[in-house]
Amino acid sequence: MTGTIERVVVPLDAASETRAAIDTAARLARRWHARLHGVFVEDGDLLHLARLPFAHQVSLGVGVERLTAEQVERQLRAFAVAARRDIAAAAQRHGIKWSFDVSPAAAAGAALTASERDFLVAGAATRPIGAHFRVECRWWPAIESASVSFMLVHREWAASGTVVTLLRDREPGSLRALDTAAQCAETIGGVLTVACAADLAGSAGFQDWLAERLAAYRVRVQIELAPDDGTALLERFTGLDCQLLVLAATSIEAQFDRLRQAAARATYGLLIVR
Repeated sequence: MTGTIERVVVPLDAASETRAAIDTAARLARRWHARLHGVFVEDGDLLHLARLPFAHQVSLGVGVERLTAEQVERQLRAFAVAARRDIAAAAQRHGIKWSFDVSPAAAAGAALTASERDFLVAGAATRPIGAHFRVECRWWPAIESASVSFMLVHREWAASGTVVTLLRDREPGSLRALDTAAQCAETIGGVLTVACAADLAGSAGFQDWLAERLAAYRVRVQIELAPDDGTALLERFTGLDCQLLVLAATSIEAQFDRLRQAAARATYGLLIVR
């Protein structure tokens, strides 16, 4: 990243896939000499439902039974204890400092982004229930409204691969994303693919400008034409040798819902630079 990161924050809940997110966050925290911080976000909607007099649940081996707030609170505490244990284990493996908090969903925004020097790493998908059904994560609204950069991950980073970024223009937001993508590509020893709109890629002196801009990074750069749409780019690189897609927040502000749905189907990480 282009600024000083003090905490790498992992939002956790009872529904999300977390192993890859915790491992990625710990690796980044070690690289940046930052603290690994886990935040377990409680499901306030589920607690509210459990307090209604008609709420019931279907349990394996038991059948239909009353759903109570005490049961939900006990289950959430168990999930929080397991999440704290996973954070501590990752910190120990990587030799870094760590901390952990529990937050209700309504206060998750403040808990996840206490400082502009935080960086968020979250799991891109929730655990499936049956063959097709997945519940929503509790922390997404807080990430969507946050003012810090964040990464959605599916799996642990490989030792090599392609980092892709969408370069719409030469404005500061796009340049921050470009620099961040170059740093990530340098970290994994892979290739940096700069996807540009045709008018930008064909503009006078563009290739010389790009070479000069990236001269400080030890990466191999390639240029591709791409649509000026973050979610379309996300779909295009699904299934290819792409390790990470880096986008400027300004390029996808009106597309967060589409972006999250596409990210859940992708096979690589997504980094939004703010």
